[in-house]
Amino acid sequence: MSAQRPIGYWVKTVDRLIDDQFAVAAGEAGLTRRQWQILNVLAEQPGATREQIARALAPFLTGTESIDDHLAGLADLVTVRPDGLELTPAGRARLDQVRASSVAHLRERVAAGLTREDYDTTLRTLERIARNLGWSD
Repeated sequence: MSAQRPIGYWVKTVDRLIDDQFAVAAGEAGLTRRQWQILNVLAEQPGATREQIARALAPFLTGTESIDDHLAGLADLVTVRPDGLELTPAGRARLDQVRASSVAHLRERVAAGLTREDYDTTLRTLERIARNLGWSD
């Protein structure tokens, strides 16, 4: 029997798999993963500023990426106003399309075989570990 792998191994593995598969799901709708995330932020926070979007996406951005890099391909989906950004009707439709098809299926696959209690416990455990290591929201 082999030794149990450490939590860091599983966190990195799951993160990479989720990122790769979400990228495919978003790509099917003509979006990058980051663009899909920007649309989600704007659906939840209409009028969000670039800074608010950057904070929401901070865990996913590399040191060289900026929100503007990802907004460049969203001209028909996002309206840029002096006080913030908003989804256009086409942006809302594209987001709804991705959520209803690829993303919904992927989320079902992620949670397959887990009870709601198991899933909730996993989320609480990961949040506790993050807070233990200095993360705060």
